[in-house]
Amino acid sequence: MTEHKGKRVFRERLDALLVASGSPKPASICSASKNSLGRTSLSVQRISDWRSGKHVPTLKLFLHFLRAVTICAQQRKKVLPPELADPARWDRLLRAARTKALTPARDRSNPTAGEVRIPIRAVADADPLELGVHRTSRVEGAPPLPTYVPRDADSTISARLADARDNGGFVLLVGESTAGKSRCAFEAVRRELPDHWIIAPPAAGDLSPVLSRVSLPEPDPRKWVLWLDDLDRFLLPGGLDQGMLSALLEQHVVVVATMRSEVYGNYSERALRGVDAGARSAHRLGSRILNLVEPLVLDRQWSEAEMSRLGAHLAGPNGDVRLEDAARHHGVHGVAEHLAAGPKLLAEFLTTRRRPGGHPRGAALVQAAIDLARAGISTPLPAKTLLALTPCYLTVEDAHRLRAESPEQALVWATETQFGVAGMLVATDTAAAWRPFDYLVDTVGSADIPDKTWEAAVAHANGGSELLPVGRSASRCGRLALAERCFSPLASRGDRAAMHHLGFVQRERRPEHTWPSWYRTVAEAGTPLQARTLGVLHEVEGRREEAAACYERAAAQGDALAMRLRGVIAQRNGRDDESHEWYVRAAKGGDAVAITSFDEPGIHLPRSGREPGSTTRDSDVDRDEEEEEPWRMTPRTARVLGCNLEILADMAHDELEELGDQPISPDHFGIFFTRLPAATWGQPRSWRRRMLRALDDLNEDITLGHSPEPRCAAEELALHFALQSASAMTCDQPDLVAEFTGGLPGLPDDFDWRTCSTLLFQDHDVLFLYSPVMQGVEHPDDPLNQSMDIGDLRPEGWFKEFGKAPPRDPTRGFVH
Repeated sequence: MTEHKGKRVFRERLDALLVASGSPKPASICSASKNSLGRTSLSVQRISDWRSGKHVPTLKLFLHFLRAVTICAQQRKKVLPPELADPARWDRLLRAARTKALTPARDRSNPTAGEVRIPIRAVADADPLELGVHRTSRVEGAPPLPTYVPRDADSTISARLADARDNGGFVLLVGESTAGKSRCAFEAVRRELPDHWIIAPPAAGDLSPVLSRVSLPEPDPRKWVLWLDDLDRFLLPGGLDQGMLSALLEQHVVVVATMRSEVYGNYSERALRGVDAGARSAHRLGSRILNLVEPLVLDRQWSEAEMSRLGAHLAGPNGDVRLEDAARHHGVHGVAEHLAAGPKLLAEFLTTRRRPGGHPRGAALVQAAIDLARAGISTPLPAKTLLALTPCYLTVEDAHRLRAESPEQALVWATETQFGVAGMLVATDTAAAWRPFDYLVDTVGSADIPDKTWEAAVAHANGGSELLPVGRSASRCGRLALAERCFSPLASRGDRAAMHHLGFVQRERRPEHTWPSWYRTVAEAGTPLQARTLGVLHEVEGRREEAAACYERAAAQGDALAMRLRGVIAQRNGRDDESHEWYVRAAKGGDAVAITSFDEPGIHLPRSGREPGSTTRDSDVDRDEEEEEPWRMTPRTARVLGCNLEILADMAHDELEELGDQPISPDHFGIFFTRLPAATWGQPRSWRRRMLRALDDLNEDITLGHSPEPRCAAEELALHFALQSASAMTCDQPDLVAEFTGGLPGLPDDFDWRTCSTLLFQDHDVLFLYSPVMQGVEHPDDPLNQSMDIGDLRPEGWFKEFGKAPPRDPTRGFVH
């Protein structure tokens, strides 16, 4: 049986409440709800039944639960959002969750407007797509719409709806097409009016059946929302007028409407002055309605606060790839515009040339613009240039359809605004010049760019600022001769960046000829980067002394990376003291890899050099028999290690809250994430949260009475840090160790951390990431990686479980 949507919405909000409070365990919530006598009306099973949808709590019981969750949140230094701490909102959600859906017989009473039946739905059962919310691209296994990211206008809309809840009211959202008006309004109605019923006339016409339906007497005392998407469709004779609106509000109906900004402006007095008398009379009917309400304006471009909320969502474990794509590529368009229009424009572009009566020449025109952008051109593209390139993109199959589409018609189709947002070619400040819609450039496949298009790119950029980016694009695509044509004139004029690239290209094309002269010129007179680059080329070809001289030249100008590379050469030559001095200089200069090389976790030993547990070891015991038994950590060792895992997790959680998605900089101080290898410093919050979970998973092993068993690279490194922390505690804080291990028997092998470090790991390959001389070994294609069978140690591969390790429960969630 399908779950009632009221229950589903309640469960979703309940999960959001628990996440916002720091994901306390049910037992912790029950403990926080106990009164002075130690009694509680909650239980772990009862909370579990609510979360699964098996039962819906009473308001009184739920308020006990809400107070307990608030206490847990305070203990975790969390502040609950107002909408999750408001008892009145929970009351409405609980009432909606207990409301039963209409039977099919009851649904037959839907009103009709002419021949069209007007659907009615419980708000909890309403389909946003049916109500006019724009469809986005589909993702397999994901819901039709991405997760809603709160907008700045939400609080104002909620307040308006709250005012209208009991006595009726009119709420109007105005904004540009695909600014997100319908989605924003729908989420507000679902949030504020979960116990209402929504009636949505599908088109303009006589709305009197709607008034008749919502005016039915007992026994149908339902509360109603009248949904009018694109309000102008209903501001016609026979539609919504002042009398109809007054009657609706008298019946305590909440009217929710959306309207495009451009259309809203057509009802102003200034706009009405320029139209004929008949149209002016019709528009004035609508103008009187609009004068009765103050519209709420939803901006097309998202604010910094909205983008921050989007970033916070993407940092979580359930970030939507559609939102991630929109955040990265929306460009000058709003996020909602990108979500709604980008996929539609792409679908139209990909299918138009195959449809009867389609636009093969128009599609070729757009493809030429896309390829010129991929070739490095970002300035406006003249229509003449694009039209001249269309033959490169037309097939034999296109030929018989071209007669029906002239070049002028192709240009009109490619540039006309579609889906209310933009054309495939977007207008620029330059007359008769265009640029391709960003989404298309980012998503259209990477087929080879034709030779004529490359030549057109060079011609368009020749002598200008785009010659360098065209050369770079050509180099990336393997068009080395073309790249050399772009870089050579710039290099001859003294452009050091062009010299830099020209050296690479000539080295690939003619390694025996001219490339060293370009690099010597630019390295001796240019920047530290160029001196370092020449050093890398020398080192690749085995000339270490020449490479060292280049690195020293760059280091003298403050290049920290060159200092580290100079240290690598010293280490490879067996001069460890010299390499250490260079690494120290590089670290002081801010080189991230050199900095983290000093953070490699290790085992702390007491100043006496003896293990803390060795003082109780009996030297007369025959060790041969003991060593036949499988090795296990002693209870006191396990307890101290578990406590340190928990302490590290708590500190890492605090550090995570401070960092969020912010990349770690060399001057950032931290106890956990900043001590990880520098390759992880740019990882997002979602990655860091999984790293934090590795600490909790290892601690769970110990809690269950097992030795901690690392099952992926992340857990291996987490355990290395915990062993370092635990060994430091047993050396420096014996009183604290005694407190943690009180009541546990002392054994000869207590706190033998070096043995733990030896036997708890399959290998220590993950520590290679701290060695400056091993940079690159993390990649599985690296020759040294392959020869040592290290595997993938790139950050994205840290959570892939080892082949022989038993997998962890994929539904286990997060403790922190």
